[in-house]
Amino acid sequence: DAGNTGFRGVDAIPVNVPDCGGSVATLQRRRAAAILVIDRSGSMRDRTADNSGVSKWDAMLNALGTVLPQVDQALELGLLLYPSPRAVGGSAEQACRVDASLEIEPRYGNADAILQALRRTGPSGGTPTSAALQTAATWYLRATDREGERYLILATDGAPNCVLGSDPTTCRCTGPRDPLCNPATNSNAAINCLDGERPVTLIADAAGMGVPTYVLGLRGTEDFAELLERMAVAGTRPRASSPRYYPVGSAQELSTEFRGITTSIAECRFLLDAPPPDRDLVDLRLDGASIYRDRSRRDGWDWSDENPVEIRFYGRSCQILQAASGGSRLRAVFGCPAPTPP
Repeated sequence: DAGNTGFRGVDAIPVNVPDCGGSVATLQRRRAAAILVIDRSGSMRDRTADNSGVSKWDAMLNALGTVLPQVDQALELGLLLYPSPRAVGGSAEQACRVDASLEIEPRYGNADAILQALRRTGPSGGTPTSAALQTAATWYLRATDREGERYLILATDGAPNCVLGSDPTTCRCTGPRDPLCNPATNSNAAINCLDGERPVTLIADAAGMGVPTYVLGLRGTEDFAELLERMAVAGTRPRASSPRYYPVGSAQELSTEFRGITTSIAECRFLLDAPPPDRDLVDLRLDGASIYRDRSRRDGWDWSDENPVEIRFYGRSCQILQAASGGSRLRAVFGCPAPTPP
């Protein structure tokens, strides 16, 4: 039986084949967790780039509201908002405050809780990206349960700042120098100084400890694309082409990129509890019906290239498993050949 999967009956993909009398093996879904590190700085009130009239914050809510329920049972989801929704007052320290704990720790079934947490707050404050990354990475390091893969998904609309103690008259400003970095008109001018190195270092350190980072840049990051490129490359999950980070100017692009990233993390991967005597004689059966083995990896299952006991599902077969809930069984039968697509 597939462990902790909860499959339901589906149409079309499984095919009925005669019983060859092979032995049955157990599969377990390979676990993966992702912490959403979401920028809620004041500029998230600005509109997206698609002339829709929707704010970047509302576009984020809409995109996550569409995507997260689709991976809710396949991916352990967590949330960190920065700056902290509990920051009060107009001081630089409050504008740059990041909590030492996550808003929501990664668990299966967290989509509703994450969306509710996002709806309870709104844009405010600076962009303390480094502190947020440090909190999220530290949570993974301290977590007692370290099975499965672990990821950070960073979504920001501005360059990292909140380097308290900087000289706003000489630093690179993350917005218009006057008034943001003019101490004569802004008593908190120093919070708008660019934090250009720490985010790259923190992301690289996290990747070195087995926690890759995806970097999404909303409208407002264009003037700092070079920095986001470095962050994305350091996170070891960049786009294949330039820009290496994920540029998201519209609500639709946000949905598309969030969907692509989360579903790639929550890939349909399963581990057998023991290697088969012959990998060419393994038949995967959902409620007794075989599933195609598709070596072209378009629609069916195939062996992983990296792990001798890992099986991956592709195309509609993967969608069936990700949407599954309650009751059905997935089994691996050794000694039986799998059917191949017609």
